[in-house]
Amino acid sequence: MPSEDGKGRTLLEILAGKNQRDMTPLELQYHNPLEAKVGCTASFEHDPNMSGINFVIEKISVYETTVGRKKFHHTDYHLKGISLDVDNYIRLRLRVIPDENVTNKLGCRVQLLHLYDEQSWDEGLFECVNDPTGEFWVNFDDEGNELDEEHKRIYWRPEVGGQPLTDPYNARETLLEDKDGDATITEDELEHFDVTYWDFARETQDEDEQPYTEHLHIEMDDESRYFTFLRGRDILPSDIFVF
Repeated sequence: MPSEDGKGRTLLEILAGKNQRDMTPLELQYHNPLEAKVGCTASFEHDPNMSGINFVIEKISVYETTVGRKKFHHTDYHLKGISLDVDNYIRLRLRVIPDENVTNKLGCRVQLLHLYDEQSWDEGLFECVNDPTGEFWVNFDDEGNELDEEHKRIYWRPEVGGQPLTDPYNARETLLEDKDGDATITEDELEHFDVTYWDFARETQDEDEQPYTEHLHIEMDDESRYFTFLRGRDILPSDIFVF
């Protein structure tokens, strides 16, 4: 049988297993700690409000970040869920970040994020996310009301060597999406983007006054210069079920 490039395989190649088409799903050819495919479902046990909600993995974003001569990866699983208590779809991102300092079986930190805000290019915002103090101030609540000085939210970049990190990260994002709905992702359905992003965090409390770290990720598409804000918290890998 001729191959995709129009060339056949010799008997020797067949016997040796050479020149065979790789049938591994594309999702598993990229960094994919959960080994999940687009179309799989996921559920969570860390929050009673999410009990019984099954989420579908709509898309997968794989980020390759270059720092010096090293390359690092993290993966976002774009989730869509339906709840009887909400009129619209519930859309979340499950971010999985390899970390050699964690001891769970996955060897990753896991964050459950939601879309906090988004906006087009703004020079003032760009200056804020690159503030040399490593601080980022949020002056409005989730309903758009201006906060007083006492309740303004301050997020910080992580520290490196006792100093706040001020430089952004630069990454190549590969987006895997089943655009034609045939349950298979092909090379021509992949999209690639160059992105710049910043990671911030703050210590706060939940409704039960339990302390936790709240993450704020700000990402800019390098071509459109469009900003996306994602906010959320860490969860345990054992609270995630993918099937």
